[in-house]
Amino acid sequence: MTLRIYTIILFAAFSIVLLGQTSPLEYRFRVYLKDKGSEMEYSVDNPQSFLSKRAIERKRKERVDIDSTDFPVSKNYLQIIANSGGKIVSKSKWFNTCVVQLKDSLQIEAVRLLPFVDSVKYIWRGNDQRTTHLMRPRLEPSFCEDTVSEKDFFGISREQFALHKADRMIKAGFRGKGIAIAVIDAGFTNVDVIPYFAKYNLLGYKDFVPNGSLFSANDHGTKVLSTMAVNQPYLMIGSAPEASYWLLRSEDSQSEFPVEEDFWVEAIEFADSVGVDIVNTSLGYSDFDDPSLSYRYEQMNGSTSLMTRAADKAFEKGILLVCSAGNEGNKPWRKITVPADAFHALTVGAVLRDSTIAKFSSLGPTADGRIKPDLVSAGVGVATINQNGVVGWSNGTSFSSPFLAGLVASLWSIHPQLTRTDILHALKESADRYNRPDTVFGYGIPDFSKAMRTVLESIEPAEKILSDDVFSVSMDHPENHISVQLLDREFPPNIYTVRLLSENGLILYENKLDENYLLNFRLNSGLKKENQYLYIVIDSPLDLRVARLKIKL
Repeated sequence: MTLRIYTIILFAAFSIVLLGQTSPLEYRFRVYLKDKGSEMEYSVDNPQSFLSKRAIERKRKERVDIDSTDFPVSKNYLQIIANSGGKIVSKSKWFNTCVVQLKDSLQIEAVRLLPFVDSVKYIWRGNDQRTTHLMRPRLEPSFCEDTVSEKDFFGISREQFALHKADRMIKAGFRGKGIAIAVIDAGFTNVDVIPYFAKYNLLGYKDFVPNGSLFSANDHGTKVLSTMAVNQPYLMIGSAPEASYWLLRSEDSQSEFPVEEDFWVEAIEFADSVGVDIVNTSLGYSDFDDPSLSYRYEQMNGSTSLMTRAADKAFEKGILLVCSAGNEGNKPWRKITVPADAFHALTVGAVLRDSTIAKFSSLGPTADGRIKPDLVSAGVGVATINQNGVVGWSNGTSFSSPFLAGLVASLWSIHPQLTRTDILHALKESADRYNRPDTVFGYGIPDFSKAMRTVLESIEPAEKILSDDVFSVSMDHPENHISVQLLDREFPPNIYTVRLLSENGLILYENKLDENYLLNFRLNSGLKKENQYLYIVIDSPLDLRVARLKIKL
């Protein structure tokens, strides 16, 4: 088939760090506040002032209460700290902290003595690097002949899906539609100019690092995003190509200090406030540039690191967090890194295509003896796209994590009314080591053919008619006749696709609605012998609706 290769023909602005000029050392401290002030700007009775509509709806579905930890940090406190000679570079509402940058470390004493400050902690030193906006390549496709098979829908991604038996789920049309994913990473170089990303569903992006630029700082996130979002049939398919995405940058690639945990915490708090369902992060920390700040293995206990505690707080707030286990398996550290030790993070290790563990995949258990990783996924020879728009292969738990996160989103899109706990149970129970987990594979490799059937069977069945304000599905049992009528006619009828699935999720029939927003079809007698239930999938541009119909009375 024809494979696109990209050449540089245009240019767009990007930021680089000016390293030629050395500026004096500056310092950052995490400031723990005693309370959120007396301004009383916010109330749980008016959550719209600090949470999006989608976030409020997700919390309601997940049975999560809105409380004072959802209130932003006091603006008055932040201003007073800034007036003490510092610059606020980050803040956390969940932990009621902020990060202040100072030109002299002794200035922190003035902050420490403020009546609303509980304590302070040193978390960074370095140069306040200036950035400048230069020109960066804008990519445009050219064409050449390649040997990728035109017969394989999944293209070079085929073996990744086969590992999880996820091909049927994707072919049935469950590709993450209606699910919002935040990717918290080190940067997404050229995602905005690579044609392969031209049609993915971007909800927005935000940078939480003071220096650098989200679309030029690092292409780690570019590769991570590609494992989920790319939708190029017969070349490369991501694991959730119809999900919607937020791109968030928290990693400062210029240095390694705990302040990056603070940036990450602010990023995941933002993800919560805009209502995402899933967060993937392929970042992890153990060693820092200042060795006195580095972690010890005994601190991988789920309660030490700020980032780890934020991971669990995110779950408490209604988010399903997927994170990489780390690539320390063949290094002296060997173990998982933060936030992979979090109690409720879905920690993902890496396996080869033959299901053997990757040598680099970080090992468990946590310091307090819990099973980690939770699951494993494809992490060697994973199809990715780099900053030059070139399709290739990458290794690491950085890619096993997002590929699995995308599959989770696609699974959840079958029945989005399920909670994060429901989805996690279906996922783990489908894994090949569910009854014998260990600290290398965790619960093993999830089987999405099993998980899909579990989620489909969770849909409340109807015997003759199922109707709501969106669609109506009815069945005439004596005539073996099914009728689908769309009631909410937001788009032209030929935009909607209707699929009939077997109990196992196999497509039996697929067609568009007619001009009357109606579709009728008759079942053959063999289907009733082989299936007790069938599934009607109505696929619109915005979401999926799935009905479960009992065909054996």
